[in-house]
Amino acid sequence: MKKPEKFLPALYGGLITAVISAVPFLNFINCLCCAGLLLGGFLAVFFYKSNFTPDTPPYTSGDCMSVGALAGVFGAIAATLLTAASLMMFGNIIGKFVLEFIEGMNLDIPEEAMDAIRRGLEEGFGGGMIVVDFFINLIIYPLFGMLGGLIGYGVFKPKPPAVQTPSGQAV
Repeated sequence: MKKPEKFLPALYGGLITAVISAVPFLNFINCLCCAGLLLGGFLAVFFYKSNFTPDTPPYTSGDCMSVGALAGVFGAIAATLLTAASLMMFGNIIGKFVLEFIEGMNLDIPEEAMDAIRRGLEEGFGGGMIVVDFFINLIIYPLFGMLGGLIGYGVFKPKPPAVQTPSGQAV
């Protein structure tokens, strides 16, 4: 008997990754060691393992890493599309928030530096930056998704059956 397909579990994990990564302010979760990217790979393994029955061969760490990496690819694609849509609909919300935060701190920042910060944050992402962001995501998301898949394997891996000793105790 063959193992279940990895496509749908990876797609679900990738969509979770994309939502966490693209929704303004929710994307701050990724400031914690890319926790949203790891979570997508981890949950992809959770969804993948739920498709296994007792008569299918057990999943391996390689299976979990590949489903996590595939979730990262789906996450990179979906996050880029969601980010582009969010920027077109609402503008650069995070950039405006950061600019107001910096200005509200009353720091002694030289005017030239403050103008450069203002220009950079107000311009936000153009079409070229979205393409660059996509290719960067296409590298980073699968790597962290694969790591999340490996963590998922460590948490969800099948436990070997207990061995009975001659005295009848389980080891």
